[in-house]
Amino acid sequence: RSVNNNGLEVFGTVTKSAVATGTDLMAYSGLSESNYLKQPYNSDLDFGTGDFSIMCWVKYAHSSGYKNMFLKGAVGHLVVLVKDNNNLFSPYTNNGSGITLTGTNTLPNNVWTHVVYTRSSSGLNQSFINGVLDSSAVLTLVNVNDTSNTGTFIGKDGDLASGDSLALTRVSSTIPSPEQIKKIYEDEKFLFQENAKATLYGSSDAVTALAYDDDTELLHAGTSAGRSVFQGLRRIDNTTDAVGAAISASNGMVAED
Repeated sequence: RSVNNNGLEVFGTVTKSAVATGTDLMAYSGLSESNYLKQPYNSDLDFGTGDFSIMCWVKYAHSSGYKNMFLKGAVGHLVVLVKDNNNLFSPYTNNGSGITLTGTNTLPNNVWTHVVYTRSSSGLNQSFINGVLDSSAVLTLVNVNDTSNTGTFIGKDGDLASGDSLALTRVSSTIPSPEQIKKIYEDEKFLFQENAKATLYGSSDAVTALAYDDDTELLHAGTSAGRSVFQGLRRIDNTTDAVGAAISASNGMVAED
């Protein structure tokens, strides 16, 4: 999805399946040199020597070799990957001579894990695993513009195996703070539990009314299909009667019109 309508195209055969039994959230697997997701060249992703961040959830089988999660332009531009059972993020220069940020902790085997890579205009490179800083170093500042206008790839040009999966891959020209990264992990981890719901109830996405209960910290969203109740990002309840123009929620009491 893209607010600027710059979505991803599927090349080859990519498997889309639930991240766990009964979940709304989807994962992508079966990724390889021939099977991948691509966004055509987008100048908004030309970060030059400025700030940027990349994050995703990854589940992969331990093995040797490179497993590319994100590839921008030709191999000589920017690659974010997992290598040899470890958390290793490798931003490359345009001519292919690279620098690496090597993590200190091994990613768990076949377990959904939140990973983040950030690069600031000061040259500070950092990686985070499950909301916790894993590695940090000031490295040579490289230009990561896609000078060949090749595009951005998810899961291409690497040794991703059939058991490896990616979900919620995001890229930004800003860097979230460590506190924000921790909160993103804490909020999203519930979506990977069995039967976790993450979308509005029913087939309509036209929200007619919203209300937030400060006492219960629940968000109520109304559509023609009913009222969906969210705790953080997870839908924990719903009704089936259409909601009109208003919802009021306070101290666990809900009124709707």
